[in-house]
Amino acid sequence: MSDGFSLDWLRLREEADRRARSRALARRFAEAVRAKAGDQTAVVVDLGAGSGANFRALAPLIAASQDWRLIDRDPALLARQAAEIAQWGRAQGYRVAHGSRIATVAAGDAQWRAQSVALDLVSLERLPFAGVHGVTCSALLDLVSEAWLETLARLVAAWRLPFLAALNTDGRREWQPAHEADAIVAAAFARHHRGDKGFGPALGGAAGTAVAARFAARGYAIVTEPSDWRLGPESRFVLEMLIEDTARAAVEADPGAASTVADWRGARRSQCVNGMLRLVVGHADILAVAAAKDT
Repeated sequence: MSDGFSLDWLRLREEADRRARSRALARRFAEAVRAKAGDQTAVVVDLGAGSGANFRALAPLIAASQDWRLIDRDPALLARQAAEIAQWGRAQGYRVAHGSRIATVAAGDAQWRAQSVALDLVSLERLPFAGVHGVTCSALLDLVSEAWLETLARLVAAWRLPFLAALNTDGRREWQPAHEADAIVAAAFARHHRGDKGFGPALGGAAGTAVAARFAARGYAIVTEPSDWRLGPESRFVLEMLIEDTARAAVEADPGAASTVADWRGARRSQCVNGMLRLVVGHADILAVAAAKDT
């Protein structure tokens, strides 16, 4: 969910996301969407769409005419989606038209239309899956509960839609160089990560495994590829944001460790400023496609 995620942060992380995403799974999702759509305009639902990064990553791979529904509940992000897509499209050399909540990108004979849809994802039963040919999300499922994911899998599988979940965190954060407080900070951060984000107890690092299990149980073929963030001095501002977010969450989960976390934060910020810090954030991309006999 992008609730609480600022536009600045989403812009900042998009390059790290782009480098990390599995291109192979993105292409396979695009192929599955085109196969489902046949001669029709491909309709894609993007859950927790934020600034529209999934559209920017996947629309060129689907290539044919498309109609995207960018679902989010954050009014600030919904208000910016069309403009962010228009700016990207023009930078890519496409012809673009956009209004307050709709952007249309002309790519040769194809038209890629993106429409912002205000909807709280807590209300899954209201999701518009009729006439849809694919469903995707990015950096969302670690924030939802087991029960929420079960409902999503049921709804998507009822229409036998291909599903791509990109950038599912697996709980790994490998900071280099090591710090003596890494384990304390990691444990507190993990507790915070599993807290209720509005959907019930969050899956956190177990999201990827849970997604695969829920869709496999419904007869889907599952393919998983690593999509780790690998951050170094070139990603200083992303690292700074992650240091601050990790420290804040750790203290909220374990106030008694505040002094230890403050020391850790100070050391990490100094290393970041001096170009000495590196971080691997573990992620996986997951593609779930219904068996051919069921489509």
